[in-house]
Amino acid sequence: MARQYSAKNFIRKVPNPLLQQYFRERRLGVDWDELDETDADPIFDAVQALPDAQRGAVESDFTMINELACAAGTRAILEEAAFWGKDWSADFEKMENDYERAFWTFLNEPRRFEVAGAFHVMDRFSGWWRRFVGKRLEPATDSDAIDQLSRRIKAFYRRQGRGRYCHVDVYQRHDPERYCFFAYPEDIATTELGYDDGGKFSRRPRRSAFEIVFVYRPEDGHIEMHAEGVKKIKEELAEIFCTTVLGLKELPDDSGKEPYDLSCLKKPDFPFTTEPKDQVLDVELKLLRLDLPFDKTKGSGRRIVVSAASLPGAPNALHRLIEEAINQRRVPLDDVLISQAKLKFTFRAVDGRQPKRLTFEVTYPDRCTLKDDRHDQIAKKYLKRWGIARD
Repeated sequence: MARQYSAKNFIRKVPNPLLQQYFRERRLGVDWDELDETDADPIFDAVQALPDAQRGAVESDFTMINELACAAGTRAILEEAAFWGKDWSADFEKMENDYERAFWTFLNEPRRFEVAGAFHVMDRFSGWWRRFVGKRLEPATDSDAIDQLSRRIKAFYRRQGRGRYCHVDVYQRHDPERYCFFAYPEDIATTELGYDDGGKFSRRPRRSAFEIVFVYRPEDGHIEMHAEGVKKIKEELAEIFCTTVLGLKELPDDSGKEPYDLSCLKKPDFPFTTEPKDQVLDVELKLLRLDLPFDKTKGSGRRIVVSAASLPGAPNALHRLIEEAINQRRVPLDDVLISQAKLKFTFRAVDGRQPKRLTFEVTYPDRCTLKDDRHDQIAKKYLKRWGIARD
């Protein structure tokens, strides 16, 4: 979801010297001598008075910068800078806020800004499709491999009447190591209502792109994919990626190797053990979805969703509800499949801020709503350690 953008609020939070540099480089006139730091109206009015094409370009730039003008955006910028051996942390510490950090990067390090923007988008995706394909494979990142991946994705989507073009970007991330491939196939043409540069109202054709993200994690051997479509489509796309980039002959068979196994959560006393260095204050199991054996007499499967808040005086409230809901003499718990769980991580407060809370769902066999930022990476590590995420 995009961050809320208000032009005047954005202008107030960006220091005037950066705004002045931006407008000077684009030869857009504003009388800076008469402006205070928070005097947004003259700048806003100057932008609104620009010809439509110039005004649109400024608004597009400002909304892009606004997306990275937050703590997560700053982390993405610093991560990308560190990959290239640049430590901007001391310089960023001296800046007023995240708006200044994002705007400075946009002006002075446009390539780092572009890559950090891709990371920031990736970090907010949820619902990743996951599959084990093999550890420590060597991804092909040369131009020939990227061109071949683009061609095969185009051919795949041409069957749907789209995908005439496809651009692919490749980035590498660390902690943990990840190879990230962003593909942008062309979508089906649509018509939108709007105004041309002369202000004329009209219907205009539009051919936008949609996004597919492939991530390979060499240390645990998984690929993760963010893409629209049913399981069959995702498997076909994953096979294109594996055979083109990872050098495999086919997508490995995962029969009996479901990425997630929630059976350990049947234990009321399951220990959510963590390490002090990760600053995890508490892990709470908030919801379980239980799939009961098929009932031949009723001709249907049965499903129960159990949700409860665990209080200090009742840490196992959820499992007590399960005992009340299921007659285990007729339906042993061993015959019940836990098909979904909702967990909440609470992290210790830092620098006087409110504790960070992270709530997410894991759905059998292969769905998880965790994203890809720093706290989500910690949660992923423990899902693997606890045996919920399988190797």
